[in-house]
Amino acid sequence: MYGHLVGPSAFARDFDQNIARFPLAASIARSDPKLRDIVLQDTEKAFNGGGWPAANGALNMILAREMDAYADDERINALERAVLAALLKLASNPLACKSYLLAGYEPGELADAAPELKQLSAATGAAIANGFERKANGVARAEATDAEIAAIETRLNLGPFAALTRQEFGAEARYLDGNPELLCSAAIKRQLNLLAADSAEAAHISRIRRSRDCRIDIVEVRAKLCREPGNGLSCS
Repeated sequence: MYGHLVGPSAFARDFDQNIARFPLAASIARSDPKLRDIVLQDTEKAFNGGGWPAANGALNMILAREMDAYADDERINALERAVLAALLKLASNPLACKSYLLAGYEPGELADAAPELKQLSAATGAAIANGFERKANGVARAEATDAEIAAIETRLNLGPFAALTRQEFGAEARYLDGNPELLCSAAIKRQLNLLAADSAEAAHISRIRRSRDCRIDIVEVRAKLCREPGNGLSCS
């Protein structure tokens, strides 16, 4: 009742104008009112806690979950290869690699991997556009039970390229407090293990992993990372 009386927030009133900076996202929001409400709610919450970098991070996570998971084999495998290229480049700067893994990136951030991130942005846009088209045409999203997802993750942890070490698992368990070099090496191994599968299987695994509703507090994550010198993010 109170919310009805005071009306929409300034963020909500300006939402369509602000999302217009991202033409594909704006088109998706216009075509899917339910998804628009999710985007508005999540990005406003992130914005209130961490400004535009956090809001954009929330938008990226929603698009990955809602659109990448519908992309065809060619686009989603190209996206995974671009992720690997970015990780390999960032490996020489573990703190920046950790920032990418936990918070993603905004234009101008993580300058050490600028060319690779440009390619990643292009691959991401292609996957989102393709996923949007396929979803609109009635293509179903890959779904899996918790047990099936756990089996996929176990497979990616063990090979065939390389198995994660006990130390790498420990770093991932510590999450924001994890050792940057170990977090990066674990992610690279898992990415190589994924891409070692044949094209159809790799795409299937990728779609299932991207369809998961992974709730990440992007505001908390960016705030924590910004306290670590050399993080590569725009923290001012």
